[in-house]
Amino acid sequence: MFLSIALGALAFGPGLVSGVDKPEDIDEAARQRRLRWNLDTSVGDYEQHGHHNARWDSSAKLALQTFARIRASGAADEKLISDLAVATKSAVTNGCDDPMIKYLYARFVSLPQDHTSQDHAELYRSAAEAMSQSERAPIRKFYAALRAAESFNMGTASTLSEVHKWRGEAKRFLIEVAKDRDTPAGEVYDAWDALLQDTPKTKAEHDDLYLALDPLVFKNWPSDPSLLLLKGQFYTDYAWKARGTGFANSVSNQGWQLFAQRLEIAEAALTEAWKLNPKDPRIAREMITVELGQGHGRPRMEQWFQRAMSLDTNYYDACYAKLNYLQPKWYGSTEDMLEFAGECVNSSKWGGHIPLILLDAHELISAPLNREARRNYFRRPEVWADLKQAFDKFFRLNPGATGWHHNYAWYAYVAEQWTDLNRELKLLGPVNYNYFGGQSEFDKIVQAAKDHSATPKSQ
Repeated sequence: MFLSIALGALAFGPGLVSGVDKPEDIDEAARQRRLRWNLDTSVGDYEQHGHHNARWDSSAKLALQTFARIRASGAADEKLISDLAVATKSAVTNGCDDPMIKYLYARFVSLPQDHTSQDHAELYRSAAEAMSQSERAPIRKFYAALRAAESFNMGTASTLSEVHKWRGEAKRFLIEVAKDRDTPAGEVYDAWDALLQDTPKTKAEHDDLYLALDPLVFKNWPSDPSLLLLKGQFYTDYAWKARGTGFANSVSNQGWQLFAQRLEIAEAALTEAWKLNPKDPRIAREMITVELGQGHGRPRMEQWFQRAMSLDTNYYDACYAKLNYLQPKWYGSTEDMLEFAGECVNSSKWGGHIPLILLDAHELISAPLNREARRNYFRRPEVWADLKQAFDKFFRLNPGATGWHHNYAWYAYVAEQWTDLNRELKLLGPVNYNYFGGQSEFDKIVQAAKDHSATPKSQ
């Protein structure tokens, strides 16, 4: 298990929070329009088609109004989410069985840890079925179906049919959304991106979920930069899917042809997106991967990298894209990788997770080795010095990122750095046993730390 995993993160799901903060410059008029649209498709639909009763009407409307405000803001406000949960719970406690309120209850009140995964999935299915049979807006039916598919995606054969069923329903409802030009482009982007993120990029289903929507979306929103970014991201992945990740001599003639064609489509979409919004670092980051495929030269990669980092000095994804570009199998060397990773640790401008690029560099360098050789690699004093520097800088910048102490402890164990391991074990907080391979494996690590606590290895 040589894998950098961020632990303990709280996520509210696609459309509310996603990895990198979106830099969209939404003016107030556009924000207000999106708010009105969300109010119309939540509160308005409830007033026209909802299950009404004086016992819960005020709570239900407050929940829907708060939900509309969250959707319009494009971000997760903890107070608004708390207010939404309180109002939704009040409505349900007083007997409300409205389909949209049932969905909000499953999404924001009934937490997964309070039930078995099957029970939680059934809660989402009930809400999705009620929504699909209602007269609510297609966007609301879409999210209910999507969350039902996610809740059944537990990796078991018994639930696979439910996953495909509800993803199919989500696709059907999203096509309806895309036919309506009054839908704010941001809502189309959030929904489409959420559906694509929910399906493996390697699967034909993923390609279908993009290609089925493309003609409709770009007929109605031909010049939205976020949607063009989504197109660029898809066609970049689609190109690499045609090429494969093997050496050049393993790629077929057809693979090379599709690779070039799809990268051209990606480049055109991203170039237009950048013209429309040169403040979005995601566009610049995606162009690094396009350049990786087209191979016009390192200066072009550096140009897009600098553009991304000038917009977001904590942009880990851009740094990782450059690190990948510098691998020996592409356009660099291990020396190039370590030199750049050193910059990531020592920079006074870059923060966030960027110091951990040095850890990523050693992961990529050691990846071709077998298991025992990799363990020996991470036991090298110079490698441990790098990892220690990366983790220590990361925690200076991110003292609240307690989940990453799991990672620090694991690498200390592999490197047999017992002083650091004993320290990190005390900082784990609630232990995520799965990260260590289960509780029994974690117990072995703890015992090894105890056995060596009196004879620490020199640091």
